[in-house]
Amino acid sequence: MKTTTSYYLLHRGARVHCLQWGTGKRLLIALHGFGDRARLFSVLERPLGERYTVVAFDLPFHGKTEWPYETFDKSDMLQIIEQIRLRVGQERLSLMGFSFGARIAQGLLADVLPRLERLFLLAPDGIRTPGMWWAVHTPLWLRRRLRKWVQHPAKWLRAVSRGRRLRLVPLLVAQFLRFHLARPERRQRVFGCWLALDSFYIRRRALQVLWATSGVPIVVFLGSTDETIHRRTVQKLARGLPNVQVIYLSGGHRIVGEMLAEQLAQIDF
Repeated sequence: MKTTTSYYLLHRGARVHCLQWGTGKRLLIALHGFGDRARLFSVLERPLGERYTVVAFDLPFHGKTEWPYETFDKSDMLQIIEQIRLRVGQERLSLMGFSFGARIAQGLLADVLPRLERLFLLAPDGIRTPGMWWAVHTPLWLRRRLRKWVQHPAKWLRAVSRGRRLRLVPLLVAQFLRFHLARPERRQRVFGCWLALDSFYIRRRALQVLWATSGVPIVVFLGSTDETIHRRTVQKLARGLPNVQVIYLSGGHRIVGEMLAEQLAQIDF
């Protein structure tokens, strides 16, 4: 029987919405991707629920979480994870992150290693994501200024349309901007997460050292046709590391589904 508990954690004036399910003796905390929410992971209840107590929470600016600040950082995520750990009553934990959530998980890795049992990275952003270089390296002051400029987005959307007609703006970029600039809550989410990127940035070399020296079992799932993740870079990082396993699933970026559930059911953990 599916038994999911919904509750809120209070964190410095914010209300963080959590979903908890499973009856396992170990704790797994799951971080969803950009534009998703905690319920994304419900499809994984069957392979995980008997082995873990799973807690997924809506990230700031997502789902039912009420976040009254312009952004969030590593300290916020660590404190929320610590609240969950204490609430469930576990000394140790495992982390699972999908896409943007995997970027956050990797940014937290050095801090949570003393308590970490296992790391699941699902289509992980933050290793090498084509097109994300500019987002990470845009100066913080410029991001904040852009945030103010697009509060009235009509002229920007017209500029995107003109750029698209002139083939100066790629189709995917145009679609992203049209969708996320159209409503205030979407603009808040885009810029809140964009401002947060610096806090979770980790160089690939430093990440590889963490993977190699931690000894923590790491399972990376990649979509075989995912064009948003540079698969060769992930393979290069994992090469020669006995604690890192890379598993391919058919399909693109959104791999959280029944096929992933079947693969997780086959893993001995």
